[in-house]
Amino acid sequence: MIRPWQLMLCATALGLLLTAGVFGQSPEAKKLNPYNGKAEAIQQGRTLWLQNGCSGCHGVMGGGGMGLPVIDDVWKFGSDDETLFKLIKGQIDAQTMPKIYTQLPDDDIWKMIAYVRSLYAGDKSKINW
Repeated sequence: MIRPWQLMLCATALGLLLTAGVFGQSPEAKKLNPYNGKAEAIQQGRTLWLQNGCSGCHGVMGGGGMGLPVIDDVWKFGSDDETLFKLIKGQIDAQTMPKIYTQLPDDDIWKMIAYVRSLYAGDKSKINW
């Protein structure tokens, strides 16, 4: 027989687990990319992509080169907006992005991610962003 205090303890633990996903996230995770799908921001993202040397590794159109392509479904660390933001900002261990990107304003990073999204050539049913 379950005692009332055991039931309350289980309910509290479950509540904490369910809310941990919301309250334990970084501010970037709570914010969806406001620039995805917006033509002007995508063009600005392309300009930033070129100015900051992203094309040197990933190609002008994201097809890869010295670095991996960004237009397919193969992503080492994940393809959601939060992961890409953290990757560019240098907040993911074992990443090899140049450290200069840690200094970029957040809006510039979101615009570059919007540009990458505009290049996507993979299976649209696999999109998780």
